[in-house]
This record gives sequence, C-alpha cells and structure tokens, in this order.
Amino acid sequence: MNKIRTVELIEQLRRLQGHFVEASISDGLINATHILRFGGRKIFDIGVDNRESTWKPDEFAALYPRAFWKVEQII
Repeated sequence: MNKIRTVELIEQLRRLQGHFVEASISDGLINATHILRFGGRKIFDIGVDNRESTWKPDEFAALYPRAFWKVEQII
C-alpha cells in the first residue's frame, strides 16, 4: 500500500472500526510502528514503546499533521 496522510489513515480506521491496524509512520524525523484501532469515538494507539494512548480523531490529526503512514497489516 502507498503512504497516506494522517487524515486518510483516520478515515481507514473509521471504516475498519474494531480491527487492529499496524501502521508505520514517517514524518522526516521519526520512523515508528503503531498498532491502532478506532473504537467508535477514540483512536487507541499502541506505540513502539508499548505505551497505550487514546486520542479523539482531531487530536490524533493535530499530533501528526505532516506525517505519512504505511499500513503494514490489518488484523
């Protein structure tokens, strides 16, 4: 799959509600893998440090405004 912007990733998460999505982020400075899931109102995010965070979709978009993501797998 091609790299997509954060807002496009959020739309995919909405469509795949309840599924886990493994996605790699690249914003020019960092490269990291996240396990993401959309639960209906919030995005659940487990980063490479195994720390789980929750975000409203607009908060997640603001956190990674210029990032590109590559979806590695959907579980």
